[in-house]
Amino acid sequence: MKKITILLLLISSFLFSNSLKLSSKDIYILKKIKSLTSNKQMQYSLMALCIQESSVGKFMISKTNDYGLFQANIKTVLSRQKVKDTRANRKYFANKLINDIGFSAANAIIELEYWQKVHKGKWGRTWASYNTGWRYNSPAGKRFATSIFRIIKKLKYEYRL
Repeated sequence: MKKITILLLLISSFLFSNSLKLSSKDIYILKKIKSLTSNKQMQYSLMALCIQESSVGKFMISKTNDYGLFQANIKTVLSRQKVKDTRANRKYFANKLINDIGFSAANAIIELEYWQKVHKGKWGRTWASYNTGWRYNSPAGKRFATSIFRIIKKLKYEYRL
């Protein structure tokens, strides 16, 4: 009887765990992000990036000039938009990344698609490059990719998203 009770406790604690500390609002946002594309790997990558980069919108501005749910680098965004790197443009696009979730998500998708082409579909390298650019083999790039992979596993198996 003791063994059964312990087993049930272990199973229930696993089933009802919240290792990423996601609120019901966070889950709602992640489901909305998931609905942006039909590509399963892109869905999970976007959700994991949102968690890793901004804690699902809790930290929309970084110290390194990255903005929005997916922490897009402002220089990359300005270049992609083909606008001059000025203070006014930085401010405008930073605000757009923070306040326009569609714009922020579109930038993240374009960035992921770019690195997918570069790395010929290798998601680990794609995630590393999302964070470190061409230094995807650096310790920081590898740590970032590993973190994204772990978050995706939790989203799939723990949260069943």
